[in-house]
Amino acid sequence: MVDHAMLVPGDRVLVGVSGGPDSMALLHLLGRVSSQWDFTIGVAHLNHCLRGAAAESDAETVRRAAQAWGYPYYANRAQVMRVKRKLGLSLEEASRRVRYAFYNKVMASAGYNKLALAHHMDDNAEQVLMALLRGTGPRGLSGIVPVREDRIIRPLIEARRTQIEGYVKNEGIACVNDASNEDTRFVRNRIRSDLLPLLASAYNPQIVPQLNRLADVMRAEETWITGIVRKQYQQFVKQSGQESVSLSLQRLKDSPPALSRRIIRMAIEELTGNSRKIGFVHIQSVQRLVDGNGGQKELHLPGGLRTRRSNDRLVLARGPRRRGPRVAAMPEQTVSPKKILSGPFPKTVTVEEMGLGLHITPCPRQRLPAWSQLGPERVYLDADRLNLPLTIRRAAPGDRFCPLGAGGRQKLKKFFIDHRISRKDRERTPVVADTRGIIWLVGQRIDERVKITARTSRILSIEFFLLDTR
Repeated sequence: MVDHAMLVPGDRVLVGVSGGPDSMALLHLLGRVSSQWDFTIGVAHLNHCLRGAAAESDAETVRRAAQAWGYPYYANRAQVMRVKRKLGLSLEEASRRVRYAFYNKVMASAGYNKLALAHHMDDNAEQVLMALLRGTGPRGLSGIVPVREDRIIRPLIEARRTQIEGYVKNEGIACVNDASNEDTRFVRNRIRSDLLPLLASAYNPQIVPQLNRLADVMRAEETWITGIVRKQYQQFVKQSGQESVSLSLQRLKDSPPALSRRIIRMAIEELTGNSRKIGFVHIQSVQRLVDGNGGQKELHLPGGLRTRRSNDRLVLARGPRRRGPRVAAMPEQTVSPKKILSGPFPKTVTVEEMGLGLHITPCPRQRLPAWSQLGPERVYLDADRLNLPLTIRRAAPGDRFCPLGAGGRQKLKKFFIDHRISRKDRERTPVVADTRGIIWLVGQRIDERVKITARTSRILSIEFFLLDTR
C-alpha cells in the first residue's frame, strides 16, 4: 500500500467483500491499520443470484463480520444472468459490470472516495497467462493495475494467495469458499488449478512473482511507448472525420512493423473509441493489406469496421451496420428528469429516475489514460472550457452539438440517424450539458468544444454507471 500511495489520512474506504478468504483478509488487515492511518471503512457485498442458498449464506457471513467489527454494511442483489442476456455479455463481464455499478452507487450515496478490492499476486499471474494464451502484446501483459484513477485500490496485489490463506487461518477469520472457483469449465480456474502449479513444479518455482514483474514492466513500457506513438500519429493521418480515418500508405510501408501496427490500432481507437474486439490477427490482416501490390482491396473487421486501400491511402471506415453502445434503460416520465451538478469536484451523483449516475473527478495530465483503455462509459474533458453548472438530462427534440471529429454543428436527430440508433433508444439517451450546450452525448461522443488539446491545463473525467442491476 505504501509503495503505491493507495491511502491518505481522511480517506473513506469502501471494501468489496465477497466472503472469501481474500476479501475477508483484506477487510481485517485494513481494520488493523485504519485508526493508525486515519481512514474509515465501509463493507459492500453483492449477491449475484447465481448460487442460490450458498450465496445467501455468503451474504450473512459478510454481514456478521461487518457488524462484529462495527463497520457500515451495504448489500444488494443483482440478477446477473438477466444482465448477461440483455446486454449480450459473457458471465464474467456481466458480473463485473453489476459489481461496479453497485459499488459506484454505494460510494455516491455514502460518500466513499476509495474502493478497495482483494486482487493479489496469484490473480495477476492468472490474468497475464490468460492474456498470453489468447494472444496479446504489451498492453494485454500489463495485468491488474494496483491503483486505477486514484480511486480503485488493490492493497493485496503484492501478497501471495498462500500468505493470505495463512493469515486467515492464524487469525481465525470466518470466511466462505465459492464452489464456482473450482469449476474447470472456466479458463481462469483451469489456469489456477492446473497450469500455474505445473509451471511452478516443472519449470520455475517463482513463476507467479516473475509474471507479476513482467506485468509491472509491460505496464510502464506500454505507457511510455503509447506516448511516443501518439506524438507521431498525426504525421500518418491524411484525413480524419466522424465516419472514417485515412492514413498514408507510404508512411505505413516505410515504418517499422511495430510502429505501423500501433498507428493502425490508434486509428481504430480514434474512430471507434476502443479496440477491444480487435486482436493481433486483425492488425496483421490490415498490415498485409498495406503491403499489397496495387489495386483497391478491402477487408472487414469486428464491430462493422471496413478497411481498404485507396490510391495512396489506407481508409478505415465505420460499416453500415455499426451500432452504438447500449445505455441504461430508463423509465418513461411525463416530465424529463434532470440533475444540476455544481462544483467543486470530485463528486458522484445519481439520477434515480434515469437509472444512472456520474462520477466526476479531476485528472492530472500525467494520469490521462491511453485511448485503448477508454470505453463508451468514460470521457476526459478540458475543464477550463466548461461553463458550470453541468446538467444531466435526457436528449430532447431540437438539441444540437458539435460531435468530436465531425467538423460542424448538427442536430442530435441527424447524429442518431447516421449512427443507426433506434427511435426508442434515442428517447432514453442521456446527455451532459453546461450552460453553453451539450458537452457529452453519453456513451457516444463529446462536443468538439471541450476536447483536450496541447494547451489543456486542467482535465475533468466523467464516468457514467448504471444503477438498476436488480
